[in-house]
Amino acid sequence: MAIKEDMEIGRGLLAQFTPFVQHLIDKGLAKKTIEKHGYHLNMLGSEIIERLNDADEDNRKLSPRDMILHYVDDEGGPLLSYLDPNNKAELGHHMAYDATCRKLLNFLTRKDA
Repeated sequence: MAIKEDMEIGRGLLAQFTPFVQHLIDKGLAKKTIEKHGYHLNMLGSEIIERLNDADEDNRKLSPRDMILHYVDDEGGPLLSYLDPNNKAELGHHMAYDATCRKLLNFLTRKDA
């Protein structure tokens, strides 16, 4: 049953990510840059679902947008559970992921949204 619920949450998150990616395309960003942001959004979605399954069961009741707003703040996304913060290469990946999360947060909370 958790797999079906995870799929529904994933679809909801994707529905939030899609307008953001379209916004990046509309801004004329390079294809490779957009792909990197997409990769980071995938990481964010996976991390949110993992956290919901591990300990944050109550947050399953949130809307997909509210889930994102719960886990992403001005500093970036949630700490990725599988990255070692002591590894400089992995820290660089996490910093890029955080930058995407901040851009997503700014997009979702902009005044004209």
